[in-house]
Amino acid sequence: MKWILTVVVLCFSMPAFAIKVGDILPKLEVQDESGKTLQPWTGKQTLINFWATWCDACKVELKEMESAVSKLGPGRQVVFVSLDKEPKKAKEYFTKEFKQGSPMLTGLFYDSGFAMADALGVESFPMTLVVDDKGKVLKIQNGFKPGTGSTEALFEELNKSRQ
Repeated sequence: MKWILTVVVLCFSMPAFAIKVGDILPKLEVQDESGKTLQPWTGKQTLINFWATWCDACKVELKEMESAVSKLGPGRQVVFVSLDKEPKKAKEYFTKEFKQGSPMLTGLFYDSGFAMADALGVESFPMTLVVDDKGKVLKIQNGFKPGTGSTEALFEELNKSRQ
């Protein structure tokens, strides 16, 4: 009986799936405030950043990303998937931190129930994926350390993936 309980605990404590480089991103649904569904696998190179207002490293990374986002060319997009339980907090943070007209304001999506994060095995925050135009995961970055060049490396991968 004791071994059955151990197996049950282990099964529920491990993620069902952890996305890896080379995997095709499953079609998962998260929406922006207007109800538009995130679909990064429909012909655009995409950087997907999982973040939350309660994550200090996430906030620093977002500020670092702002200038790179404004330099993206056609066929590329950056989306920010908020893991806040209350989407309103994420929206308030973005509108306070980023000026009107900032490209950062066009890619905010919400995963308050962690459906997408759990399905992909997101375990650290922030977590960022670079996905090609067919949905293939090209790069995964777990966590963030300011000044290490990690933001630049993500955008280099995003920009070179369509050359």
